[in-house]
Amino acid sequence: MKNSIIVLTFFGLWLSTQLGATAQDYLAYTLILTFGVLHGANDITLITSLTKRKDSNGKLLFIYLGAIVLVTFLFVVSKGIALIFFILISAYHFGEQHFSHHLTKESRISRPLFITYGATILFMIFFIKLNEVLNVIKDVSGWMLDESFIVGALIVVSIGTVVCCFRLIKDGILKINPIKELFYLIVLGITFANASLVWGFAIYFIFWHSLPSMRDQLNFLYGRANRSNFVSYLKTSSLYWLISILGLGVLYWLLRDSVDYFITVILYVLAAITFPHVLVMSKVEAIKK
Repeated sequence: MKNSIIVLTFFGLWLSTQLGATAQDYLAYTLILTFGVLHGANDITLITSLTKRKDSNGKLLFIYLGAIVLVTFLFVVSKGIALIFFILISAYHFGEQHFSHHLTKESRISRPLFITYGATILFMIFFIKLNEVLNVIKDVSGWMLDESFIVGALIVVSIGTVVCCFRLIKDGILKINPIKELFYLIVLGITFANASLVWGFAIYFIFWHSLPSMRDQLNFLYGRANRSNFVSYLKTSSLYWLISILGLGVLYWLLRDSVDYFITVILYVLAAITFPHVLVMSKVEAIKK
């Protein structure tokens, strides 16, 4: 799978040399609103499957709906706090997706690794596209951060990732090739530096996260990731995906005069679906182990 991801990444990098920034952004939005949203649109089916396997009597569904209400409440109370929460949850989700297959067992170090690795990816983007990111953060939260904060955060989470990896590898819990992992980060850094902000994020979010996550979901639900099962996946997720897209349209119409960037509205929608999705996928990973 990683070889395919690398090929797709270099293809995306090549596209960034052929397309202007605006065209890159339109392509990025298209992928985010299709595959990106779609990978989190089958949560109800996953919950149903988890409930049958764990006999949880609908408890997970209750928690899932509560998570959506919580994220909405946070945005109403403080967009800045909600943004911090979104970054932390997204970082955890990215790290879990990347490393869960390489862990031989659970460890108290694994969750810090998930957060620091995912945060390393995000703060790499923030640092490389610093000025644009600071403007988006201000648009989302009203906060005006400076370069030193982004640089400091990137250093801290990068060191945290190295320390967690070293400890888990030493204990025989994490089975990875550190040279390959460093190579992946270099490839992503080059991609972020040459693509537009939104296209660079989309390359990671779609190719490195969403597509592998959909593969994992297909394997969990149907036992195998193939074309016919993907069609079944589309059928079960289409309604939730449509609701998400309609919600995005309504949100954009409501906020069109108060935000400067369309990515701000995208972030609102992704935040609303990411936290509950993370809860579901963490349960899926736990069952698989």
